[in-house]
Amino acid sequence: MIDPNEYTFDIIRILFGKYNPIIYVEITLRVLLILIYTIVIINWIGKRAVGGLGSADILIIVAMGSAVGDAMFYPTVPLSVAIIVISLIAALQKLYVHLGVKSELARKEMHPKVVKLVEHGKLLSDNFSDDQIDKYEVYMLLRESGIQFLSEVEHAYYEQSGKLSVYKYENPVLENSILPEHIRDHEDSI
Repeated sequence: MIDPNEYTFDIIRILFGKYNPIIYVEITLRVLLILIYTIVIINWIGKRAVGGLGSADILIIVAMGSAVGDAMFYPTVPLSVAIIVISLIAALQKLYVHLGVKSELARKEMHPKVVKLVEHGKLLSDNFSDDQIDKYEVYMLLRESGIQFLSEVEHAYYEQSGKLSVYKYENPVLENSILPEHIRDHEDSI
């Protein structure tokens, strides 16, 4: 914590601290490496971990929140450091988005693909490993979409957001209940 007796108002210290100017090169390198590493880790964890936000969106919220909070609260953190960190994060976010828009290869790497999980009332189990999802999670996502029977679903896609897009038959034959009590009963009888 800050000792009030040690505090002095010094605008140069507030803006730049008492650092050697080479610190700004180090800060730039640190921000770049941490952002890249964090994006890789968030993408590796998978789309369910980030929900409706993209990995870069999560990262920008956390990183900027930390940089802004530290600069506002700790007098030992010069404002120039926070401004550089925030500017670098914003610039790298813009570059990340630009690459995703302009480059097909970058888009494939940066954005999780849409995966079909249900087709004509049947689970496509072979597609589950792509996003590390199991049938119980698919059932849960279907129930969240108001589906009671697997046979109601013509197609269901696992989106980049981690949500399920469900296309239902107009007049389905109602079979293969996905309600938890029916799933348990069905599995107990096997």
